[in-house]
Amino acid sequence: MNAAREVAMGRAVFRQLISAGLAAAILLAACPAGAGLWRLAVKEAATAAGERVLLSEIAEPSGDFPADAWAVLGATPLWYAPETVGRQTVIPSAKVLEGLRYYLRDAPVEFSLPNQVVLARGGKVVDAAQLRALAVETLTPLVVALGGEARLVSVTTPDHLFVDDQASVSVAVSEVTAGKTAFRYVVTGTGARILQQTPAEAVVEHLARVPVAIKSILPKDGAAVEQIAYVYERRNMAGIKGRLWEPADGQWRARRGVGPGQIIMADEMEAMPLILRGDQVRLVYERKTVRLTMLAEAVTDGAAGGKITVKNSKNSKEITGVVRDRSTVMVQ
Repeated sequence: MNAAREVAMGRAVFRQLISAGLAAAILLAACPAGAGLWRLAVKEAATAAGERVLLSEIAEPSGDFPADAWAVLGATPLWYAPETVGRQTVIPSAKVLEGLRYYLRDAPVEFSLPNQVVLARGGKVVDAAQLRALAVETLTPLVVALGGEARLVSVTTPDHLFVDDQASVSVAVSEVTAGKTAFRYVVTGTGARILQQTPAEAVVEHLARVPVAIKSILPKDGAAVEQIAYVYERRNMAGIKGRLWEPADGQWRARRGVGPGQIIMADEMEAMPLILRGDQVRLVYERKTVRLTMLAEAVTDGAAGGKITVKNSKNSKEITGVVRDRSTVMVQ
């Protein structure tokens, strides 16, 4: 008889002894004299494949638990599982401990127990550590894409998800923003059918260099002349919605008022007009063989390339044109 066959027969004998209620005696014999108790960590959530819950389905060995001993003890049938596949039951910690002591009797083990065990029939469990790893993998590239100093601070996940054996779990997120970002765990079955969606949340820290007003900027005030009205500061972008103002080259003015210390947003600024309301301009009508020029008065402000309304100096008729330069408006 070879060694592998001897081991197999030995394990079979162990299982027979367990079914006869003698496993504790065997394990006591296997535990060296004076050695500490072997430890089992009971899971917060577990599934049972069959009619009875097996010890290996709800607990994991920790420390120096001998592999052969666990192979035997882990096969110990405990209490009955929920009758219906997919059904869940919650077992308080005291009841779990009571059941373990009853079925394992005097086995030389001690237990690390959660407050309760959620048990389901069939399927598999995706625990909090797996869910967090999946969220980090999905969200990290999106956080990096924010630019500046952005990092994923934390992820709040469900304690666990019960899913079918063939189902897959993914993370769906519409947008990653500074501060709190909501996302969903999506459980998908065969044929890409969505079986379950569970909300979760991440916290993102995003520090960026932004333009900040150093004094009140009133509507129509220029704000980009030699940077006299704003400075750049490092700010947390949490709660900041919209696009930041980017001065680049050229001159700008405020479209609406901005207070001291406030971040300047793009929709609060506009390019400084080349033509201001009340300015005298040349109104030019030009075609292949015709060119007409007349004097007009600007009724509205106009930036380069933008539309402007002017008034004919002779008959006060209002005409829309496009600003070419500081004194010329082309008729559409």
